Amino acid sequence: MKKRYLVLSVHQLIDFLLRDGDIDDRVYNAETMAVGSRMHGEYQKSQGETYLSEVPLSDQIEVEEGVITLQGRADGIIIGGECPIIDEIKTTVDNLSHFAEVQHDWHVAQAICYAYMYLNKQGGEKAKVCLTYISQFDSKDKMIVEEEYTFDQLKSKVEEYCRNYLSFMGLNYEHIAQRDASAKTLEFPYASFRSGQRELAKYVYGISKSGGVLFSEAPTGTGKTMSTLFPASKAFKERSLDRVFYLTAKTTGASSAHKAIGDLIDKGLVARDVWILAKEKACLSPGCGCNPDECPFARGYFRKVREALKEALSGKERFTPEYIEKVAIEKAMCPFEFQLDLSSFCDFVVVDYNYCFDPLVYLERFFDETVDASTSLLLVDEAHNLLDRAREMYSARISLKQAKAAVKSLKGDAFKTYRKHIRALEGELESLGFGADGLSRMYEVPEEIVSCLNRFKQAKARQNKKAKLPPLPSEYREYSREANRFSFIAEDYFSTSYVCYLLKEEDDITLCLYCIDPSKYLSDRLDKVKGAVFFSATLSPIEYQMDALLGKKDYPYLLLSSPFPKENLEVMIAPKVSVRYKDRESSYEEVAKYLKQFVSGKTGNYFVFFPSYGYLERMLPLLDFGEAEVHAQLRGMTPKERIDFIDLFQPSPEKTHVGLLVLGGAFSEGIDLVDDRLIGVAVVGIGLPQINDETNLIKSYYDAKDNAGFEYAYKDPGMNKVLQAMGRLIRSESDRGAVLLIDDRYLHNEYRDLFLRLYSDYDVVTSPKEVKAIVKEFFEKGE
Repeated sequence: MKKRYLVLSVHQLIDFLLRDGDIDDRVYNAETMAVGSRMHGEYQKSQGETYLSEVPLSDQIEVEEGVITLQGRADGIIIGGECPIIDEIKTTVDNLSHFAEVQHDWHVAQAICYAYMYLNKQGGEKAKVCLTYISQFDSKDKMIVEEEYTFDQLKSKVEEYCRNYLSFMGLNYEHIAQRDASAKTLEFPYASFRSGQRELAKYVYGISKSGGVLFSEAPTGTGKTMSTLFPASKAFKERSLDRVFYLTAKTTGASSAHKAIGDLIDKGLVARDVWILAKEKACLSPGCGCNPDECPFARGYFRKVREALKEALSGKERFTPEYIEKVAIEKAMCPFEFQLDLSSFCDFVVVDYNYCFDPLVYLERFFDETVDASTSLLLVDEAHNLLDRAREMYSARISLKQAKAAVKSLKGDAFKTYRKHIRALEGELESLGFGADGLSRMYEVPEEIVSCLNRFKQAKARQNKKAKLPPLPSEYREYSREANRFSFIAEDYFSTSYVCYLLKEEDDITLCLYCIDPSKYLSDRLDKVKGAVFFSATLSPIEYQMDALLGKKDYPYLLLSSPFPKENLEVMIAPKVSVRYKDRESSYEEVAKYLKQFVSGKTGNYFVFFPSYGYLERMLPLLDFGEAEVHAQLRGMTPKERIDFIDLFQPSPEKTHVGLLVLGGAFSEGIDLVDDRLIGVAVVGIGLPQINDETNLIKSYYDAKDNAGFEYAYKDPGMNKVLQAMGRLIRSESDRGAVLLIDDRYLHNEYRDLFLRLYSDYDVVTSPKEVKAIVKEFFEKGE
């Protein structure tokens, strides 16, 4: 039998084999993990000189079924006595005796692995394993369990763990062999490559084989999804790549990737894939806590999952959201956790940015510091979205209004303790001072705020385990989430790339930890993986994207031209109108005249993008589109309302439909209206973000760093929104359409240079009548 070779962490091996019991977020959650990590450190520091902390260990365990390179860090090793003592530290909010009884086999097996690896390297006939249980409520409340093993006993147990794991993984070996063989003969799934598609695929294949980072701006129509997934699939044959993460910002991108993987499978690729849904979308018990008292799908999950995985891996079905929900209902298992466990056996994982980069929700099974991710590839779709999302992931806010709403929602004696601690935070927030402008910048996070939040977390954990609480209201859950994020970011991430500031708005006070520059955290994640490809239709200027995302400007990059005929697009610039904030009052009527003439050139569907909701609402009384149907984007539209809105723009319309939209909003990207479902796009203004505190903080940060504050905070993000809006128009080889850009700054070099590479041919129009004439002539030529 062919030997199999795996690299595993101790946690990967033992968690899979021996973890038992329920899902219980009262015991295992981001808060308890963060507290546990700190208490580990404090306990280790308090030990004597003979106590070695965080000892790295690795060994190769060979059994008949294969070879496992096992690695990890022992919490502590006590030397100098009769024999070494391997210490495994566990902190918990649970009762110590109950926790130790339920999880003993799981915990002691981890210590046994470390003990064996230590003795095998250092020599010795026996070792003790020590399980040190510490209460997160009181570090003085400890429980210690010691067991002694001979070297032969340790060796026997570790080999047994490895045999059991390799036996289960036998289900995966045949799949991997079939996957690699199918990758060798896999052909491009479509009839031919589009212009630029082969070139992008060639570069992605190089990254997949050899590693590194690539940035690519590939215009709409290039076929970026398949241009990245196909070459990554071909790299499986080299065995240089084991898993591909397709990271998306929106459901539309995930859906496209899911379909493209299906096309590869239909073409003959043997592959397993999973589309990981957010917890709230996957949940079968909405509104319930993730614990066995509230959710039946949490009960006994870790006892059920191994059999469910065995069945799934023995079958041939794709791990679609529908399949996962069906199995979860049949077996009364949490679908969210089941999809995560399935992902460990998948070749493709389609997932939101958060699950790779967010410090509170990233997938530890793939990206934890103890896990080897060196054969994983990241494909980052619509990468122009990542910067804002990353700032969000590493930032935190806590507000007085939110705290008051939480207190108000917590009714009855059961929540008396919660209300007490949240009100204490209210008092601390109200005691903070402000500058004359309502914005108070701080250089340090107020210590009493963090202490207050930590006391709340401890009280919450203690209360959660006392008795079954009534259902927690949404206002409280929202506050609790933000409180946890705030204390976590404050204690583990706050640095010189952050600003702490206090904002006062009407009846609210908000304390903000704002991450201006997340590049270090993003690049740290990339250091773990084999390679990454960042791609989008709009990554201009590409040096800005590189620097803002990863902190350097010298990564390899590929700039592709549009694959569609240039004569299918008419671009007009109207430079006689200034849409600057100071000129807006005098611009409204002139803008309305240009827009009227633009949509009157041909009956059809048009999108008009405005700088803001306020500007759109101010324009409404002035817009006259004759008999056209006018549809305005509303604030806070639901997903269904957005779908219904897009459905208003149907093919071959008998009358003109005009969509009035906000630049950078829900309809600026991810909208695919092919053929004549959209024939015109107008953009009013150059997309500059509204002036606010956080944008000005970005400007100040980058001014101090390299004097590029305005570019990084306003100009480059603004023009990216414009290019995204323009990209809604030409979506296929047969599409024809016209674009109108209204603002005098489009002819200034610093703005023109940002769109010139993609849109080098344009007409300058100096009157509304000229717009209508050009539009009419353009469409008549195509008939």
